[in-house]
Amino acid sequence: MLCKDCDTEIADNALICYRCGTATQERVHEPASDTRPNRRWAPIALTVLFVLTAGFFGWQAAGGREVAPSAWLMLAAAGVLLAIRLRR
Repeated sequence: MLCKDCDTEIADNALICYRCGTATQERVHEPASDTRPNRRWAPIALTVLFVLTAGFFGWQAAGGREVAPSAWLMLAAAGVLLAIRLRR
């Protein structure tokens, strides 16, 4: 079959032309709408929580109190997860 837009030879069962991207037939179904709730507050809340926690541990360390290495490790892991979340 020939593309109706650019006259390129395409397969008979092709949905679009590989050269120009023109659809070979009309839509049968509409795409699903995105019904997920808008969660713009989640990255902000995670960032605030991370900063407050890091500040607390920093305040404890600055005051001469020993902070367990596992606490620093968990804080680092939380920072990595937050960075991944903010990147999306």
